[in-house]
Amino acid sequence: MKIHEYQAKALLTQFGIPVPEGTIASEPSEAMEIATSLEGKVVIKAQVYAGGRGKAGGIKLASEPEEAERLAGQMIGTMLVTHQTGKEGVPIHKVLVEKAVDIKKELYLGIVIDSIKRMPVIMASEAGGMNIEEVAQKSPEKY
Repeated sequence: MKIHEYQAKALLTQFGIPVPEGTIASEPSEAMEIATSLEGKVVIKAQVYAGGRGKAGGIKLASEPEEAERLAGQMIGTMLVTHQTGKEGVPIHKVLVEKAVDIKKELYLGIVIDSIKRMPVIMASEAGGMNIEEVAQKSPEKY
């Protein structure tokens, strides 16, 4: 099962786990409206099924609503090419506009189903989402 970040955050919220306030936008004007309502800096995140969004330009910080609109306009309707998508990339139809937060500590948690053992495999790391694959390859004993 694949779900987008905004869908995962909705599930976390249902179980009382705090997540940054935000909403999905399909149009740049919606991104501006959301940014206005959130007051302050926001993060614009492409909602695609691929890792490496930040390095590929799919995650941007906006200081004001007009900038959020401009950045969302640069993303929505384009193809995002990451190390996981291949040269053709994947289309960006929606972006998550969420309140920017000061990050004190970034953690990464992934759960996948091992098809051979037919059970979930959980990986957690203090390395965060960026470069997790490279970090895990260099020091597999930590993961």
